[in-house]
Amino acid sequence: MNRTSNTRTTAKNRRRIQEAFAKLLAERGSLDKITVTDLAEYAEIARGTFYNYYDNLYQIRVELQKEIIHRLFAEYDILNSPESAASYIDDFFAFLKDQENTYRELLLGTASLDFLHQLEEDMGQRMLQALKKNGVLDKNTEMDMLFIINGTAAVVRKYYRNEIDITLEEIRDYLKEKVSHFFAKK
Repeated sequence: MNRTSNTRTTAKNRRRIQEAFAKLLAERGSLDKITVTDLAEYAEIARGTFYNYYDNLYQIRVELQKEIIHRLFAEYDILNSPESAASYIDDFFAFLKDQENTYRELLLGTASLDFLHQLEEDMGQRMLQALKKNGVLDKNTEMDMLFIINGTAAVVRKYYRNEIDITLEEIRDYLKEKVSHFFAKK
C-alpha cells in the first residue's frame, strides 16, 4: 500500500527513490534485475525507508507512469491551432526520446497496456479538441484521428520493444503530417 505524507522529507525521499529506480532501470534494463536492497543502496536510504513509501518495486513503476502522463499533457490542455498541435507532437516525442530507457522498460510488460491506453486517451482527446475548436471535426474525421492516434501508440510500443525498424523521429514526422491534413480540411 502506498503511504503518503506532506512533509518535505517525504517528497525528497520519494524523489530519491524514483530517481534511483529510473537510473537502475536504465543501467540494468529490466525491473526483475533490481531488488529493493539495490534500490535503497543506490538511493542512499535505509531499506526500511523504502517500505515507508512503497510495498514493492512495481508500485514505483505505476507511480512513474502516472507522473509521466501528467507531465506529457499538463501544458497542453487545449490545442488551438495547427502550430500548437505540431509543437505538442514535437514535445511529446522529445519527452519520449529523453526518457527512452525508462519508457522501454515501462512498455515491455503487460502493465504497459494501461499506460499505453492512457497515452492514447489523453493524446486523442487533445487532438480531437483542437479539431473541434478549429471547426473540422465530424464523425469521419473523429474516427480517422482515433485510428491515427491508436495506431501511433501501437507503433511507439513496437519501437520500444525493438519489433520495428522505425525511429521515433520518423513516427513523429508521420503523425505531424497526418495531423496537419486534418487542419487543412477547414
